[in-house]
Amino acid sequence: MRPITDVLREYRRGRAVDLASQRLAELIMAVDETNKAGELTLKIKVKPAKGGGSEKTLSIDVKSKVPEMDLPEAVFFSDQEGNLHRSDPAQQEMTFRDAAELKPSASA
Repeated sequence: MRPITDVLREYRRGRAVDLASQRLAELIMAVDETNKAGELTLKIKVKPAKGGGSEKTLSIDVKSKVPEMDLPEAVFFSDQEGNLHRSDPAQQEMTFRDAAELKPSASA
């Protein structure tokens, strides 16, 4: 029996193997980054020749389901016009100064 890897290497001069290898590397990096599972599917479709006989037509499809990074939640505040802000627009902002810039009082 001839190994499937031989057929895959001969299919379009190895393009399916090259594509599957590239997608697998991308998948591995995404799994490492997200700590989530991913998937690589190699689908081989075989069709008989129209007139019968030993001739077959192959098509290969390489698909991957790469896990995506979840973005963490963020807190925003809404105003009366429906806009979002990082700080609460209904709350007065506090201004801070550098303590070194303050002059010591005479009573201290």
